[in-house]
Amino acid sequence: MEPLHSRSTFFDCYEEREEAFRRQVDFRLARRYSGPALFWKDFSRISRAAMTGRAPGIVAYITSSPRDCLAFGTPRQVLTAALMTAGESGSDHRVQQVASRFGVSDQLAQPIRTLSGGETVKLAMAKTHISLARSSHLVVSSPFTWLSAGNRHMLDDLVEYCRQIDKPFSLLALNGEDDMSPIGPQDPFLALDPTTLRFSLRLTGVRIPLTLSLNPLTSGAGHAAIEDAHLELESPCLMTGENGQGKSLVARALCGALTMRGMAVIEASRASGAARLLFQDVLTQTLLRSFHALAGSGPVSNRGAVLGIYAGIRNGYAEALKGTPPSAGVNDPGAGRHSLLDIKAILVAARLAADPAAIVLDEPDWGLSRKSAIAFVSAVLSMAHRQGTPVILISHKPWWQPAARSAIAVSRTAGVRPEATDRPVFSIALRCQTGAP
Repeated sequence: MEPLHSRSTFFDCYEEREEAFRRQVDFRLARRYSGPALFWKDFSRISRAAMTGRAPGIVAYITSSPRDCLAFGTPRQVLTAALMTAGESGSDHRVQQVASRFGVSDQLAQPIRTLSGGETVKLAMAKTHISLARSSHLVVSSPFTWLSAGNRHMLDDLVEYCRQIDKPFSLLALNGEDDMSPIGPQDPFLALDPTTLRFSLRLTGVRIPLTLSLNPLTSGAGHAAIEDAHLELESPCLMTGENGQGKSLVARALCGALTMRGMAVIEASRASGAARLLFQDVLTQTLLRSFHALAGSGPVSNRGAVLGIYAGIRNGYAEALKGTPPSAGVNDPGAGRHSLLDIKAILVAARLAADPAAIVLDEPDWGLSRKSAIAFVSAVLSMAHRQGTPVILISHKPWWQPAARSAIAVSRTAGVRPEATDRPVFSIALRCQTGAP
């Protein structure tokens, strides 16, 4: 079978790829990456088109943020609805069959908000597989970003299914997105300060509810457990693991970004307590706020510090790329439009300005070409270390291994059904890796 790389169209930046994607789906998606004004303009146009009764061909698609394709609370609900829309029986047997094919059988009752990025894209592929029978063609945005090496065969299977049923498909990606080689001398990575920046991570009795209840701590649903751990680490620390092992749940626990029991603390020389987090899907984290609102989302009366750190990240990015201006041709601040790179930089700046115990970057290459992602992470590391803030990188890609000074391997163990006992549905273990990550 012809490799997917040769069947993909590659772009230099997120905005170019998203515009190509929107054209292929008849502009039925509102832009969330160019500020609230443009989003609502797109939303209004889409709503008016729907009211006219215009019905273009049905397109099966997976967005660059796969959760945008999923309208229900659990994978079971998503797949049942997809089957019924396709004219099939939504029987549990058929749901289990499709879920098994795409590796989400164990997550059928789990709230979608608790799924990892990899589990989310696998669910989106399962749903798309169902809908292809009644669709004109398939379009997938950034197919390689979310899937770890061990799960890329599922994308191959989906494309092969398109061929079998004679449906056209388009794969739209960013340059270098599918490259699995660790960073090397040819990549735009700034040398790290040789000073050792140590920190520790403590997790005790962490339990994360897996429920759709509005009051999850008192509901009877199951929970995930993170095993107790006390790890001594150096920054930057690389957290690794295949899709669905629990990396993002650990990150959210460390940052207090979810409802949980127990304690998750980072202790560093500068500060101790919770870390701050840059989501993989940063567009969700913006809450449609403008760039200027994001710049003011840091500590009270500290906007100047936020903008100073932001400028430092942009300068570091340009230095790593040997003077290349960040997001050239994309930014239009006068119109209130900033590139995704700018949005990521200002979100990180607001978090660093709060002097956190650490900052966590969850799959920081999302939305960036390989070259831009490496330069961006390099610039963030430089700024964070300059102020003594440790950095944890979460990734299933081997890109960051040469830069890491410590590493944590994350693994997940299945538990039991929540209705049978109060034991966890699954447990997550963290282990320090010795030697090279």
